[in-house]
Amino acid sequence: MKLSFENLKNEIAEILDINSDEVHTDTALTGSDHWDSFAMLSAVALVTQYTEKQVSLGDLSNLATVNDFVSLLQNLKES
Repeated sequence: MKLSFENLKNEIAEILDINSDEVHTDTALTGSDHWDSFAMLSAVALVTQYTEKQVSLGDLSNLATVNDFVSLLQNLKES
């Protein structure tokens, strides 16, 4: 599966515990009540699932938007 926003949108919505129609590339992660430690742990699992690589919560805490998260996944998959 290609790691694109459209392909990951539903899983990102599940991580953030919001409806998928509320998820956009510019959806803020930083400062969002939905981007809590549980969401970050779920995001770590998603990264591992799709890239077979590990990231830390620190790596994820620096992400400002959903687009940043998708870019991280794409970069890890390519490396």
